[in-house]
Amino acid sequence: MIVFRADLSPQSGLFHLRRCAWLASLLGKNNQVLICSRADKKTAKFLAEKKVPVALVKDPAALDIRAVKAIIFDLPVFSSQDVALLEKAKKAGLKTIQFVTAGSESRSVDILVDPCCGPVPTAATVACRLGGTEYALLHHKFRHFHKAKRKYRKKIRNIFINLGDLLPYRDLRAIVETLHRLGFKMKIAPGLNLKKADKRNLMKIYPGIHFCGRSESPARAYFEADLALITPGEEALEAAAVGTPALCMSPDKGHDALSEARAGLGIGVNVPALTEWSVPAIRAAIEPLDRETRERMGTAGKALVDGLGVHRFLKILKENGMIA
Repeated sequence: MIVFRADLSPQSGLFHLRRCAWLASLLGKNNQVLICSRADKKTAKFLAEKKVPVALVKDPAALDIRAVKAIIFDLPVFSSQDVALLEKAKKAGLKTIQFVTAGSESRSVDILVDPCCGPVPTAATVACRLGGTEYALLHHKFRHFHKAKRKYRKKIRNIFINLGDLLPYRDLRAIVETLHRLGFKMKIAPGLNLKKADKRNLMKIYPGIHFCGRSESPARAYFEADLALITPGEEALEAAAVGTPALCMSPDKGHDALSEARAGLGIGVNVPALTEWSVPAIRAAIEPLDRETRERMGTAGKALVDGLGVHRFLKILKENGMIA
């Protein structure tokens, strides 16, 4: 059995659970899988819609691991109980794997998957590090849209907004107001905090905006957009995989360096943080992005992320005897 350890996170919402649910579904065709998550109403509701076995627990360290081959940790922060589960797995001789996202902490595991290539603390010993964008664990639909030929419009029309599950309604409305005044159409990935009434209000006040369904993959929404307004984490790799230039907005000062790094790769540009969000500032950030520039950014993005990271990861698991 392969166990996925993930929670709804204050930092990244359902991101980690979504990824684990999809991977568990993929592996569950030929292997026994289990998602282990803390008991929570939103978590329970989300996982109830997925066709994978789930264990909602109060203490992850109390998980019965007698039938387990490997535990995959997809957590931005390890609690003391998660550290205890990791040590318990090591003592039992189980394989341990960690997915590292932007800003998360690395642990001493057998396999560390780190598409952002962040620093590993000297105290952490890692047997195998799968680093670089070639190991970006994206939904298989990104691979399909990576192959699709796309055209870049002369004039920017559509912007896809994907700023995470936890963006407050007031902040989202401020962003939509600005982009609406600049004449752009928008598609929005709805977050956990966005109620149905909020969506109706936004569509009524700002004609021409649409919302994605709460699906596993926003690949099509990225592909159909001229630009993607995103945070500089894994979302930037998603946009790059389908050739859509990114407008990277740092949620806080801690992400400024990552935003600069994304822009340095030539796959997008930085836009002001929400505290400095205004029509003149956003116009100044977007105006230089003519068709030739966007096409160049899209080509750079596709060269950087091919969407095959999951296949490479599964090959490693198979070679190590963890999956059939």
